[in-house]
Amino acid sequence: MSSTDTRTATRIAAVIVPDWPLVAALDRHQRRTDSPPVDLALDPVILVDQHRVTHAGTAAQRAGALPGMRRRAARAACPDALVLEGDRESESALFELVAAAVDTVAAGVDVLRPGTLLMAARGPARHHGGEPVLAERIIDAVADLTGWDCSVGIADGPFAALLAARTGRIVHPGRSGDYLAPHPIGALRDAPVGPGWGHRGQPTATRADRTERRLDLPETVDLLQRLGIATLGDLAALPAASVADRFGPDVATLHLLSAGREPAPPAAHHPAQPILAETALDPPLVRTDQAAFVARPLAEQLHSMLVERGLVCTRLRIVARTESGEEMERTWRHDGALTVADVVDRIRWQCDGWITRSRLGGPATGAIVRIGLHPLQLEPASRNAPALWGSAGEAAQRASRAFARAQGLAGEDAVQVPVLVGGRLLAEEVQLVPWRTEKPPRRVGPWPGSLPRPVPATVFRTPPPVQLQDAHGDPVVVTARGLLSAPPARLLVTAPGTPALQRIGLRAGSTHPVLTHGSPTVIDERWGTTGGNRAARLQLVLAAAGEEEAAVLALSRTGEWFLEGVYD
Repeated sequence: MSSTDTRTATRIAAVIVPDWPLVAALDRHQRRTDSPPVDLALDPVILVDQHRVTHAGTAAQRAGALPGMRRRAARAACPDALVLEGDRESESALFELVAAAVDTVAAGVDVLRPGTLLMAARGPARHHGGEPVLAERIIDAVADLTGWDCSVGIADGPFAALLAARTGRIVHPGRSGDYLAPHPIGALRDAPVGPGWGHRGQPTATRADRTERRLDLPETVDLLQRLGIATLGDLAALPAASVADRFGPDVATLHLLSAGREPAPPAAHHPAQPILAETALDPPLVRTDQAAFVARPLAEQLHSMLVERGLVCTRLRIVARTESGEEMERTWRHDGALTVADVVDRIRWQCDGWITRSRLGGPATGAIVRIGLHPLQLEPASRNAPALWGSAGEAAQRASRAFARAQGLAGEDAVQVPVLVGGRLLAEEVQLVPWRTEKPPRRVGPWPGSLPRPVPATVFRTPPPVQLQDAHGDPVVVTARGLLSAPPARLLVTAPGTPALQRIGLRAGSTHPVLTHGSPTVIDERWGTTGGNRAARLQLVLAAAGEEEAAVLALSRTGEWFLEGVYD
């Protein structure tokens, strides 16, 4: 069955605790300091990680402290803000209280990540008398047992359910496409396109071949936005065959999701003998620090069993038994194959949550005497194997570490990235800013005289001067009417040779015949002021070294010519 086949979408309920890292950090701060309760709507609170704001409360955002800002800038914008540090371990352990509360309404919830739960909705909704009643009882259970507010969304498929949970919506069966249509195309950044999105024993909801794993969602969203696709409805309205032919199977999957449908799942692997990694704990596990020593050998045991069979796990159930005979279990899903480190983290987080929940107001847990790992969703390892030179995710992580080290050694300006800010001239459209700093605001046009796409591949920040001559050797100028004084015949490179010009054979002092040219485009900048400038652009095709041709963009200012860019 191809990736574009569809099936009846699964009714999924998504449960989220908004700004969970901030909520968990605030709870940890209040328990440590015995401080009075804090209202995020009234009291400014920000959460920082590596000197950058990751979450900000409503009051802090009103004061100007926004996610993405550096810590110093956020403190300057909101000096009275309570600054908290993120702690992934504490977030994961504390979220067990929320999962346990939802378990009292419907058993078998899956933790997608701390702050987000997924569960099948059809069975629990029938049991409780309808989806609105199910959502209401989940919200009440979380509020009564933990004191926190949560939001529930129910829709066809996990993508629509996750978006619906942001506003607490219940989307009627078969109407997910209509619900998704007005959402901005940026919502695809949360699309369930990786392995590990299958639910309750079903295979993954999308194809898990190697091309799927290499899909870069932010880059894809940026491409679709540049093509004028502003909403999910715009993408869904495109012909499926055309999307698959133009962009390939990755974006074809996003096309299906934006229409409120689900791709056909690949065949799941069912081993002849169930795989179980289990260990007895002697002495029993009663402290959270003991979990770190237990987790690594157990995760490596499971990994060895999977490697022997050529399998990877994308959905894992952790089961624990206490000395009183009580059994506890929690299912974790992962967007991709679970590595040994991933399994170690989840064992440690889960044991921490079970042990500490009594101190946080939950039911008491006895000493844990046995822990088992049950892989619920298995796939052939070949589907999740990295590419020849490593996966895109590994490359991005290595690059991020290298950039951070370079900035630490040579300063913040040592690593700069281009950011589109808008402008008429090519050099003005892009601004270099230090990596991981606030992006400058984009200057809104329109920009009369700006160059239509495609633009030159090489843009000179300092345009090199050249001379443009006619057949008689006289300079070619742009008249007041925006016309050329004579057809250009040759271009003389007068500036010292730059690497970009030398690659196409344009060296200092060399003369190149003009094979063809376009019409000049006049640029009047601030023509109504005394400081206004007048310029003109001209596209040229030159005879370069040998029999090669070079396409360049020339810029005329105050009677002199410069090269603004070079086309590939």
